[in-house]
Amino acid sequence: MTDREPAPDFGGELLSTTVKRLLLDRIVRGHYEPGERIVELKLARELGTSQSPVREALRDLAAIGVVTIHPRRGARVRLPTGKELGDVSVVRSEIDALAARLAVEHLTDDLLDSLESLIGDMIARLDGQDFTGVTEADARFHQLIASASGNHALERVFDQLAPFARTFITLTLPDVDVRGIVEEHRTILSALRDRHADRAAHAARTHQLNVSALLQAHYRRTAADAITGEDRDTVLRMGSQ
Repeated sequence: MTDREPAPDFGGELLSTTVKRLLLDRIVRGHYEPGERIVELKLARELGTSQSPVREALRDLAAIGVVTIHPRRGARVRLPTGKELGDVSVVRSEIDALAARLAVEHLTDDLLDSLESLIGDMIARLDGQDFTGVTEADARFHQLIASASGNHALERVFDQLAPFARTFITLTLPDVDVRGIVEEHRTILSALRDRHADRAAHAARTHQLNVSALLQAHYRRTAADAITGEDRDTVLRMGSQ
């Protein structure tokens, strides 16, 4: 982020909601990295607000696992484990399946065209290695389906889970081949276009389970590489003695 970034528009929504959205965007874009401290007073001064909406936004982010808050030490961006990300995708598999099933009754041609456009956007951004853009388009794709479900309880659960997954999946995308996962959105859209509720639910569920498996496999490889690296460093140190 540069100093030229425009100040956020606080009109029309709660300050804490806007601050939360801003923080999520900054974390996704790498402005705040895992482990980095978010200074409440500094951010409040930057945004021209009191510390209260910043504190509330950080508490909301802590509730969904994006940051951790320590007494007298403030908030820090946290890096979840592969299991945590995988667990979120497993829960999302059922939420997204139900959303797709319910949405079939409320689909419009305009909505279907929007979903198709978002798939194209995901592919284009993936080709351009714009991983933040991939997750933004992905989040919008699934959010449109959740909204089309007409079930407000489902939407609330989706809204709680989506930021966590979106925030940290962005960090792993450069190291993971996700083209196959991105292409799975076409299967979901095809079932929705056919107004086939069972097939749409199955496609949505399978997609999230595949995301879970991919993330957990990636984190297992990362952990194994780290151990191998530590062993190699130990051997080198012993050899130099």
